[in-house]
Amino acid sequence: MSDPQVAVFMLGIFIFTILLGFPIAFTLVAMGVGFGFYAYYDPTVTTSLFDNRIFDLLVNQTYSVMSSDVLTAVPLFLFMGYIVERANIVDRLFFSMQIAARRLPGSMAIAALATCALFATATGIIGAVVTLMGLLALPAMLKAKYDPSFAAGVICAGGCLGILIPPSIMLIVYSATSNVSVVKLYAGAIVPGFMLAAMYMIYVIGRAWLNPKLAPKPPEDETTDLTRLQIFKMLCTSFFPLAFLILSVLGAILFGLATPSEAAAVGALGGLVLAASYRLGSISQGTIAPPWREMKRGPAAEESQVAIWLRSIGFGAIVGLPLCFFYLFVRTMLHNAGIWDEPDAPIPIPPLGITAVCLLLAVVVRVLGERTPVIGRWLPKHAVGRLVFEFAGKGVVIGISVGAAYYLLLGLTGWLVAINDRLEVNPWGVDIGLIAGLLGYVGWRMSDSQRLRESVYLTVRTSAMVCWLFVGSWTFASVFSYLGGHTIIRDAVLALQLSPVMFLIMAQLIIFLLGWPLEWSEIIIIFVPIFLPMLGHFQIDPLLFGILVALNLQTSFLTPPMAMAAYYLKGVAPPHVHLMHIFKGIMPFLGIVILAMIIIYIEPDIALGLPNYLYSK
Repeated sequence: MSDPQVAVFMLGIFIFTILLGFPIAFTLVAMGVGFGFYAYYDPTVTTSLFDNRIFDLLVNQTYSVMSSDVLTAVPLFLFMGYIVERANIVDRLFFSMQIAARRLPGSMAIAALATCALFATATGIIGAVVTLMGLLALPAMLKAKYDPSFAAGVICAGGCLGILIPPSIMLIVYSATSNVSVVKLYAGAIVPGFMLAAMYMIYVIGRAWLNPKLAPKPPEDETTDLTRLQIFKMLCTSFFPLAFLILSVLGAILFGLATPSEAAAVGALGGLVLAASYRLGSISQGTIAPPWREMKRGPAAEESQVAIWLRSIGFGAIVGLPLCFFYLFVRTMLHNAGIWDEPDAPIPIPPLGITAVCLLLAVVVRVLGERTPVIGRWLPKHAVGRLVFEFAGKGVVIGISVGAAYYLLLGLTGWLVAINDRLEVNPWGVDIGLIAGLLGYVGWRMSDSQRLRESVYLTVRTSAMVCWLFVGSWTFASVFSYLGGHTIIRDAVLALQLSPVMFLIMAQLIIFLLGWPLEWSEIIIIFVPIFLPMLGHFQIDPLLFGILVALNLQTSFLTPPMAMAAYYLKGVAPPHVHLMHIFKGIMPFLGIVILAMIIIYIEPDIALGLPNYLYSK
């Protein structure tokens, strides 16, 4: 048996093994090491059992995954999604969207689609979105006499939008596989993603208008008399904060203000702040009992000098930091306009400048706060608000102490071993400690510890799965290529003399069929690289191919009999909603996805126009 035949046999054994239910990541590693031992075996060089290059290859591939700058964004975006999912944001979001769209035909379905689109964009986790919306929106639609198939199809289709709409985890994984820029992929996916969501909504409105029995109008209740201002206030506390977080992350990536990993880190921090803010609001309204033991102390202890000073320091930091950042923004704008010269230091604020501003404001508040009505008006009056400012003060004290210890430790080390010239000391160490201490301590005390632990656990588990898939697939692919497997597949496809359209149809059909037994991550990491080397021959843009694959993978979640979105929904649906009802409701949306793929192939500028406009220079 020749080496290329061994490679094909290796691929066949792998497919047979995963169909038996073995873990895919470790199956890839085992196949890669086993067949790689045969491929790299050289009896003239080998001196022991472990003297084989396959083990060096496995170690190198593991190191490559660990050092990948692109994959750093995966756990950060996952953490942002999990923390948002567990922050009880979706119920408030769905309720406000439902009221805002109440005059449209199929208003609850439109609200469910809008909520799914925004929530799927924030999380990118199909099972979580479909399950949560199945618990929240499906009972509400069934109570409003919506057709069960129609309601189920809306939730399944809307829950799959996170595969395509940025910041999509799938696009990051495709970028690491294909070497296409994540930034360009995000820019290319924005228009197709929202185009697909708009096509869903047009279909829902049209069906509800033609057949009102599918989606009856909501009954008259107390929400009917809400004014536009009241609806706008509800959207300001539900829709706009999450939308602002997502758009800020995307804007920072698309306009070059931050790398995907940096933007993902800011998004993760923003998710924590958003979750803590919603929890704080619930505690203030009395819907959640205060979890802090400090709330139970007596009035005398509450008004102790230490607590008052901590609140003053917290107030100074919360007010002083935005002032410093505003100064930095104005300074940068004036420098770009040529009005203000750039300073010698990388940050136009002297070391300890931020700390000095915050502490000076704290002293002013402590001394003049109760005597000056202008300052006193801004001081917190509610017990929960005072406690939050006290937490902020504790965080500032901890941060400044850590920064001072940083200076002391490095200075003492440099004095003892006389290496002052070689020590790189950050002059803004105390300022950085203040900011980190403030955000870290307040976020820790205001977050739900149980849900935070769950988010961290799920992030680590999913990230480990993705990284091990990369280690296994890259090892497997290296051995497969070394044996000549890619050459056989490429020659077989080229021998068919397919046109670019037929090649694209064949590739998408194979990916579509693979979506039944496999998750999207295994398809992107293992099988999509088989087609990537042939894209140049058929003159197909890898970016366009990636967008079509993202659309195609939605069909794999929606196509019976292996439609995973349907099974996710069935697991939480009422007993009278049968699986066939869900399959029936999914089929029109499946046709819309296929129609969107055809439109994008006919008019590729829908996907390529924005990346070419932004990055053609």
